[in-house]
Amino acid sequence: MTGEDRHPEDWPHPNDRPCDQCGHIWFRGERPHEYLEHDAQQRPEDVTVLCRLCRQQRGLRRAPVEG
Repeated sequence: MTGEDRHPEDWPHPNDRPCDQCGHIWFRGERPHEYLEHDAQQRPEDVTVLCRLCRQQRGLRRAPVEG
């Protein structure tokens, strides 16, 4: 995984989902979306996705790199 891919490789990229807090939909050149911390047992649709702005407003850092 690279620095941008902080989710299991078989999960969809978080940019493919809207932000769960503000509803932002990602387009090329806009702020990226990131999964919140999760464990390997969770399904991707059960994990919260936030855009970078909403993560910063919540005072959250990036999810840790797994593996």
